[in-house]
Amino acid sequence: MTREERELRSQIAQLKNEARTLVSDDKMPEAQAKAAEAQNLADKADLLAKLEDVNDPKATPIGTGEAKDAKELSDLYNSAFFNSFRNKKLNDSERNAVKLYNALSESSDAAGGLLVPQDVQTTINRYMRTLPELQQLINVIPVSTNGGTRVYETLATMTALANITDDTADIPEEAGPAFEKVTYAIKKYAGWLPVPNDLLNDSDQNIQAYLTEWIGRKSVVTRNSLILAILNAITPTTFADYKAIKKALNITLDPMLAAGAQIVTNQDGYQYLDTLVDGQSRPMLQPDITQPGRYLFAGKPVKVIPNTTLVTTGTTTKLAPMFVGNLGEAITMFERQGYQIASTNVGGTAFRKDRTELRVIEREDVKKIDASAVIFGKIDVTSILA
Repeated sequence: MTREERELRSQIAQLKNEARTLVSDDKMPEAQAKAAEAQNLADKADLLAKLEDVNDPKATPIGTGEAKDAKELSDLYNSAFFNSFRNKKLNDSERNAVKLYNALSESSDAAGGLLVPQDVQTTINRYMRTLPELQQLINVIPVSTNGGTRVYETLATMTALANITDDTADIPEEAGPAFEKVTYAIKKYAGWLPVPNDLLNDSDQNIQAYLTEWIGRKSVVTRNSLILAILNAITPTTFADYKAIKKALNITLDPMLAAGAQIVTNQDGYQYLDTLVDGQSRPMLQPDITQPGRYLFAGKPVKVIPNTTLVTTGTTTKLAPMFVGNLGEAITMFERQGYQIASTNVGGTAFRKDRTELRVIEREDVKKIDASAVIFGKIDVTSILA
């Protein structure tokens, strides 16, 4: 097939597509005109094909003209390739060569893949995942020193005052209150991150702002680990079923603590609660009409923590954690100035390595205050997860 015939066949295919579109739009006269034009070009292409088959001894040997056409097309393609590589505008012949050259392919760069536009974006995308901030559930006290104490009255059962019936008798001495103290000592948590200056200067993204936000998330993970260490150190209780949760609220916890209690569980524990129904087949997990998106169980808010943070334990028997109580009374974080980020491109090894070094430091101490303020329960969710 010669180049002229290939061009005609390409035009025929385009005219057919245009005619089909016009038929779909119910534009019959225009469609018929396109079809007639396509037929006319088809006749020409067929004639060219027949002429190639004519055996004339004085004519150019069969295939020589086609080879010449292919060589011209190849030269035009090469010109188009390098002009495109240099961001130069292609002329009509070069554009046709790109369309018709049978070696043009997206499968490899050398065969033409470099001419195909690529959707390259440098925006830093993040996978959508939940990063819970457990410090919102506890008591946070900003402090201005590296250590200190807090005094609490020791829990004790008070006795009633004595009834004095003898006016001449001495009034009995009462046992005075006892106190205990909680001592905190601020600890330092830190890290640093080297960033090449070429990356900061050449990227069209604000790398430093992104890394600052990334470090903020590292701080959340750090504090979560400190809080979880205290929660997981509580002696767990087996919850046979949902009634154990109600018992913890109604009996085990002090009524004042129960008044401000909530249920903190993971996704597996939430799934368990979400499957419970009462005797009339009504869900026991109810939406909180005062706060859309929040749910209540036994009148207490349920806080859901991802399974990746609050882990279900067990292999054969799956036990989901449930913390029932007032975490604000149970745990306190003594925070010293939050987390602080600093950067330098001249200090440390930054100058001789041509990079910027980011450093983060945060100081805090997380302490257990009232061990009786929260109940750590584990409930069997094996059947729920099956």
